This record gives sequence, C-alpha cells and structure tokens, in this order.
Amino acid sequence: MRQPAQRYGRQPLQPVYQQRVSIGRAIPAPVGGWDAQSPLANMPPENAVILDNFIPRAGYVELRKGYVPWQEGLPLPTETIMVWRGHVQSTADDIFAACGGSIYDVSNQNDAPVEVFTGAGNARWQWVNFANDAGTFLIAANGASVPIYYNGTTFTDTAITGTAGVITLDPRTLVDVMDHKGRLFFVQEDSLRIWFLEPFAIQGTANLLDLGPIFDKGGSIICQATWTLDGGSGADDLAVFVTTQGQVAVYQGLDPSDANNWALVGVYDLGLPLSRRSLIKYGSDLVLLTTDGVVPLSQALKLDRAQENLVALTQRIQNAFQQATQRYRGNFGWEGTLYPKGTLAVFNVPTANLSRSEQYVQNVQTGAWCRFTGINAFCWAVANDQMYFGAADSVCLWDTGYADNTTGIVGDIKTAFNYFGSRGSLKKFEMLQPILRISSALAPAVQIVTDFKEAVPTAVPTSISVTGAQWDSGLWDVALWSPSTQTRDSWTSVTGIGYCGAVRMRVSPNPTNYIDLAVDDDDVVSYDGDGIVAVQAARNTNAPCEIIAFNVKYQNQTGGQL
Repeated sequence: MRQPAQRYGRQPLQPVYQQRVSIGRAIPAPVGGWDAQSPLANMPPENAVILDNFIPRAGYVELRKGYVPWQEGLPLPTETIMVWRGHVQSTADDIFAACGGSIYDVSNQNDAPVEVFTGAGNARWQWVNFANDAGTFLIAANGASVPIYYNGTTFTDTAITGTAGVITLDPRTLVDVMDHKGRLFFVQEDSLRIWFLEPFAIQGTANLLDLGPIFDKGGSIICQATWTLDGGSGADDLAVFVTTQGQVAVYQGLDPSDANNWALVGVYDLGLPLSRRSLIKYGSDLVLLTTDGVVPLSQALKLDRAQENLVALTQRIQNAFQQATQRYRGNFGWEGTLYPKGTLAVFNVPTANLSRSEQYVQNVQTGAWCRFTGINAFCWAVANDQMYFGAADSVCLWDTGYADNTTGIVGDIKTAFNYFGSRGSLKKFEMLQPILRISSALAPAVQIVTDFKEAVPTAVPTSISVTGAQWDSGLWDVALWSPSTQTRDSWTSVTGIGYCGAVRMRVSPNPTNYIDLAVDDDDVVSYDGDGIVAVQAARNTNAPCEIIAFNVKYQNQTGGQL
C-alpha cells in the first residue's frame, strides 16, 4: 500500500516540558514572638502564630525550663507567697505561703511546712516590706483579718485605729497596703476610702483620705501603688489609686492631711482592672492589667481608653489577651511579676478558678511574647533572685531543669505563613531543615503547614550520632565525653502543596509516658493526647533546645506541559 509522502524537512511535533527546580528559602526563628494581632496572610516572618513554652530571645528562641516542688504537703491551694527581705545580704530571704486561714514558713526546700500564723479570714494577702528605726517588717492585709506584721521572728496583729467624724475604722476591712514615701497607706475594702498612718509607723492611729468625691463613676478602690517617675525614691514619686471602674487617681506629695503637701495630679479612665494585684512595677513605670490589655501608665494616661491598644504592652497579642479576659476574668489569679534574672515579665492567666493556669510572658528586653502552658500557678513571687509560684498543694521553684516536676515540657511552634516572595505561585514543599542547638539525643517533630491549615507534626529529622562515653561507664581522663548540646542541621522530608507555608514544630525533652518503638538502642518515641511525636534518649533529663532558623525546599507548580 502506498504511504503518503511527507514534506521534506518536516518532523513530528514533540512535547516540551519545563524542568522544575527545587528552590531553597530560609525562615528565621520566631524571635519576634507570639503574634495574635497581625493578619495571618501578612504576618512578619520573624513572628509566630503559636509560640508555646519557647522563649523568644535576641537571635534565637529557647525552650523554657521547668519547675520542681519546693515544699509539698500544704493543706490547701497557696493563694499568696510573701517574702521578707530583712536579712543581711549573705542570708536568704524568708518565704511564706498563705493557704486557707494559715501562713506557713516555706523558706527551706523540702522541709515540712511550718505553720506560723493562723486564724486569718482568707489567704489573699497584699503585702509590702517596710523599714523604720525599729527594724524591717513585712506588712500584710487581706480584708478579713486585722493587718499583720512580721519582724523577722513572728507574725503579730497590728494595732490600728481610726475615726473621721461619724466614721469609725474596722481594721479587719483593710485589704491592701502600700509604702509611699515612708508612710503606710491602706485600702478599705468595698469603699473609696484610704487610711494612712504617721510617717514610718506600722500601727497606731490612722487618718482618712476619702476619694469618693473625685471618682465620679463610683465603684471601690481595688489596688494602689507608688509610681516612681525618676526610677528611684524621690520628689517625683506619685501615689496611684485604681477603682473597680477603671478610674485612676494620681496624687503628688507627702502628707494627705496637709493641703500644701498633697495635690491631685489628675483622674483618668482606663480599662477595668482584673484583680487586686493588677498594678505592677515595670522599671520606672507602672503597668496595669485591664480588660483592654496590659497598659503602661506613662503612656495610657495621655490617651483616651479607645486608644489604649496603641501603647499596650500586649498590643502584639491583643486578640488573645482580650479573649482570655472575657472568658476568665472572674477567676482568681490574675497578676504580673517581673523576673529580672530571666529578663521576663510573667502575667498569670487563670483559665479555671484555683485549678488551671497559663502564663503570657514577655521578654522585657525585646518586647516579644510567648505563652507558657503546663504551669498551674495561682500566685508568683521572686525571692533570692529566683522565681516561685503557689500551686494546689505546694510551693514550686520555677526555671530549673527541663521538666515540670515529672511531666515533660511540650514546646510548640508555628511560624508565620510565608509566601516566599511569590503569592500567586503554587508550591510543592519537599524538604525541611531545622537549625537547632539541641541535645544530641533529642529530635523534634516537624511539618510544613500550608495555606493557613492546622496540622500535627510527625516528621522527625535524622539524629546525629555522637561519639563519646556515657556518664559512669567511661574511664575518667581517658574516655571522650559526648557534648550535652550541639548544632543540628539535619534535613527531613515533608509534604504539602499550597501558596504559602509555615513550619510547625513540637518537642518534649523529658516525656514520662512513652511507647518504645526501637528507633534506636537508647531512644524512645513519645506520644501525647494530641498525637505529638518526639524522639529522645531515655536517660536524658537535661536537654536544652534552641532554634536558630529553618531552611525549606520547594518546587513552584506553575510549570507543566507546553
């Protein structure tokens, strides 16, 4: 059969394919901290959608440390920790825990709690250290008992009396105390009255300062503090009084009974305070915990309440903070504590009354935020440059080791979603490289999450084997010891197709419940209720983890058959 002739020089058309090439990009460690304010589609790449139990530092983020019981066996929840700092520098502070109607000396770790005061109406004391010619005292008031003082040896009821016209003071109604320029001021519960003593006195006749006429929204005074504008204790010190309605009165002077030496600076409207422990010293400033956020008085008093968010310390996490105040405002435990040693400000968020808590934590050097979970604290205090908190039946020391008592700390990160400079390009993610400083025996679980989805990480980068001897098995001065931490940069395969991607990483250095899947001779794989996976050496109980950056490889999916 004859075949049709082909035209000279014509060849059949062959399909042409565009070769896809893997592209590498870097994602910085979320040193900008937890971001609960920016749009997910336009969040700065150095921020994080989730940053739980990782502290943002300058240049890296690190897994927080854990806690150990300091004293156990307390009969009721510890609702106040008080610290007496009257010893010489070489002697440790005296630490007291208030539980129910009693106060216990918990100064020494693992000692049996010693009851040193009983008969109090409740355990919610406000307290201050105060010194005069007679010594150094811890003064405390709770609105149910006569204010008490501790002189370094015993707790004693104060002898405070006061009358003003037809008003007679019942000292059991005094609920808060502050030291303002060498004079003690007390708040009378459920009122707009302040009672103040003579200079340097810890008891005696009190005089009345009635603030009812200046607070036009009513309510009662909930907290007070001295505002030290010059960073010291001098002529710039102001007295600040806050009501339950969010009104703030600022006074200047020494003696409220002397019109020439006491003047009202102003009355201002802020958000509603969250507790009697809502005023916190923050350097030379005061910050107030309100339903609108944590606001510095130096900035907030210049603005209308509607503009507070512009200057709030919690601006970056404003949505999360306001949601927490709406849900948990009625629970006991809202307070803030500065932890100078860790350069942190810890704000306690009680998610269930005297049961569960979490903490919103700010790095005071960078302003970045994170969230702590797994620490069910009801109150906090700093003593001997260390951080303590009160729990259900104990007082605990925090910032030590890498486990919460016997429970593993679960660190969780979800970085900002990143379009890698090409919003309209569909991407197929292939590989992920976490750059970590981490224990050689510990590997995180990682995953790429695409297009604002939720996903649990399951991929585990290959562990780096480290040559070295184990403790108590190698010969001293002969064997080479394994380094406790090292830089890790192992790649792992990931899957995901989308226009943008975020890194999700979880790690738990010290799991207590695990399933042995024989990943390695010395390793175990742990799961929790959310399906978290982490690999770690069973013998390792001290495993720091620092995140430096992430590298990712992907292919653009715009190519295809032409």
